[in-house]
Amino acid sequence: MQLPLREVPGPPSADGNPGPMQYTYVPFTTTDFFNWKTHTPLYFTNPAAVASMIESVMLTHNPTWADCQQLMLTMFTTEERARINSSARKILLAQAVADAKPHPEAWAEEHYPKTDPKWPYNTVEGVAHLQTYRTAVIMGVKAGRKKPTNMGKIADVVQEVKESPSAFLERLLDVYRMYSPIDPETTENQRLINSSFVGQSQRDIRNKIQRIDGFLGKGISELVEIANKVYHNRDLEEIKKQKGHTGVVGYMGNGGGRGGPDRGRARGRGARGRGRGAPREPLGPNQ
Repeated sequence: MQLPLREVPGPPSADGNPGPMQYTYVPFTTTDFFNWKTHTPLYFTNPAAVASMIESVMLTHNPTWADCQQLMLTMFTTEERARINSSARKILLAQAVADAKPHPEAWAEEHYPKTDPKWPYNTVEGVAHLQTYRTAVIMGVKAGRKKPTNMGKIADVVQEVKESPSAFLERLLDVYRMYSPIDPETTENQRLINSSFVGQSQRDIRNKIQRIDGFLGKGISELVEIANKVYHNRDLEEIKKQKGHTGVVGYMGNGGGRGGPDRGRARGRGARGRGRGAPREPLGPNQ
């Protein structure tokens, strides 16, 4: 991939020494935009990943104002771009007010223009303008993400029978990030995350943890450790049951138990005497 602005040596000076470094412009290709679009999740599903990609492009490839517009057209919907641009301008306006600029609104408009300002990229002033604009875009992408709130999606996340507690927790946290304004990583939300993790785990795990005093106030890693023990012990119990079942089958097959081939030998007169079904011996003349 070619960088839009690449540093190259400038023309040599009159005395033959190498000239100062300067930028040359090579625009992005359609392949570049296609690759970013293909390998990056949608903004509304994973805004953090998209923000990280945009930041990487801005800081690494030095795009111009026009390149930034093309990148945003590729990665965001019309409504998303409007939110991002609005957020970026608000951030610059707040910065101008904090810095006591004489005309903060005009300053914000100048540094985040709606049309191509054609800032010269080989001048100190032009480079400074481009850097401010790129930074504003990054901040706008981070601030402009809007999550579709749907708390019902969180309640739908239930641990599968064969799902490990760690995998279940990761799936639960992903849904929290995607469908709620709640940050599952912050300390103030830890009790809520603990409640969801325990309440939506499999019954044996849920029962085990709920018997622990103050489990809602414990660290989530501690709860996962307890859940893992129950999860792995469940497999051991299953193995024991299978072994026990195999032993019973073997015993029955060897003639043990009520259904074995020796059944009935200990009852009745059998071979020891005349049974009910045996033929009678003829009586003698004096009997």
